[in-house]
Amino acid sequence: MNTKRKLLMLSIVAVLIIAGASQALAAGRSEPAAAAGPVTMNYHIPGDPTIIDPSANWIGEVGANFFTPLIGFDANANEIYPRGATSWTVSDDGTVWTFDIRRDWLWSDGTPLTAADYEYGFQAIVDPETASPTAFRLSVIENAQAVTNGSMPVDQLGVRALDDHTLQITLEAPASWFLVSLSSIGYALPRWVREEYGTEWTNPETIVVNGPYTLASRRVDDVYVLEKNPNYYDADNVQIERINLIVVPQQSTAMAMYENGELDTVMVPIEDLDRVQRDPVLSQEFTSFPRLISQFYWFNVGRAPFDDVLVRRAFAAAVDKDTLVSRITRGGEVATDTIAPPGVVGYVDPSLGVGISYDPAQARAWLAEAGYPGGQGFPAVTVGFNFNEFNASVAQALQSMWQTNLGVEVTLSGVEGGAYGSLTSGGEFNIYRWGWGMAYPDANYIHEGIFHSKVMSETERTHRYHSDEFDRLIDEAATATDQAQREALYLQAERLLVEEDMGIIPMFFPADNRVTKPYLNRVQGPLMVQEFWNWTITQ
Repeated sequence: MNTKRKLLMLSIVAVLIIAGASQALAAGRSEPAAAAGPVTMNYHIPGDPTIIDPSANWIGEVGANFFTPLIGFDANANEIYPRGATSWTVSDDGTVWTFDIRRDWLWSDGTPLTAADYEYGFQAIVDPETASPTAFRLSVIENAQAVTNGSMPVDQLGVRALDDHTLQITLEAPASWFLVSLSSIGYALPRWVREEYGTEWTNPETIVVNGPYTLASRRVDDVYVLEKNPNYYDADNVQIERINLIVVPQQSTAMAMYENGELDTVMVPIEDLDRVQRDPVLSQEFTSFPRLISQFYWFNVGRAPFDDVLVRRAFAAAVDKDTLVSRITRGGEVATDTIAPPGVVGYVDPSLGVGISYDPAQARAWLAEAGYPGGQGFPAVTVGFNFNEFNASVAQALQSMWQTNLGVEVTLSGVEGGAYGSLTSGGEFNIYRWGWGMAYPDANYIHEGIFHSKVMSETERTHRYHSDEFDRLIDEAATATDQAQREALYLQAERLLVEEDMGIIPMFFPADNRVTKPYLNRVQGPLMVQEFWNWTITQ
């Protein structure tokens, strides 16, 4: 493992665990664009959030600002704090959690919010009718897996409203990561609205929320307008009154809009990084911050030639990740041979030497051992990626490395829009790009959430790497109470995934490279979703 990479990894761990990151970013234009009206932020999102219901999809910037979880998590301070629940206790054996739900709290339509709304929110996630991709996250709750597979009714889930303000959750076994996981799942839902309007309940004219914002209007693939919810329990401390979530698929277009004063904060495209950091104004508005995100490439292990572990190892060893991040992405990304990001429980220190590092001679030797000396007779490879400028640059670099180091033919296929997910789920490509942002700082979220066979569809199991041994290790780690034991199990799982079986190629941990107007004071965090309730604008 490269020494420079070790130092970079250690520095990221230090930033994530020690350094606070609430930042008031200052430079450039000194006044907000609409200072005379409601306090307004214009925020860029790259795609249309087609599903807002937090029980039916992954929570994103939209849903996370409409609904309130039981607890909050400050990743910078590594602290849990009250949100929907004001306090909680756990039984001596670690299996029964009891939450005290806030009093005098109303839904946006004026209906009192109770523990039964949280009970219903949990039930909706595991209900087979919902078919939620996040149902696996509740599998540690009593009867959750049986409810999800349809062998038990939803009212048998181990989540109970004992009275209007007491919620009890019973687990199958103790799970040290469970409490922090509730910062991004298990939101209260308005049953009466959901049942009356079905999938249309999140439309602007029907939606009822309990979070800091509500959906005032939307134009699909254009703009979502969020307005402050006066019934939010902490509304007095929500300063930004209106948020325009502006849908712009191309980062370069978003950057131009930022420079034209149409957006208040945006990610900097890869091609603009050097220019921004040299510019006397933009450089003062620029920040780079590590995120708990992993980027990697799947192998299609269901068909030749990538059903051969020697071929997979050859392709992994042919990738110069240090050059990739220093010359291609150039945005503070950190190359990695493992998958769990630094700063989470289960992160594998590079000094342990887990994974397959860049070694072109070894790559060629493995390919020859697999029967393709110098790439002779190797079939053409198609590499898929969801198209944007950044992903295209990375894919082009990989194409060059594989062709140069292995002598194989590689074709790229960049796919725009929602079609990419269906193509990858169907096993369309030989190799394809994927990324995973952490919702809480424990490797359970990424190991179980992507690589455990229980989260894969029947079709996905035909072409994505999975193994009974990996499943066993992750299941055991999920309920182990000893921290050292959990870390050891995660280590074994990582070694299996990225070295012995080589099911994926880990690439790098990306950074949040962003420019922000000087009047916008945003709280930067390393986790997947950004919440806006504690951001402010200086008038």
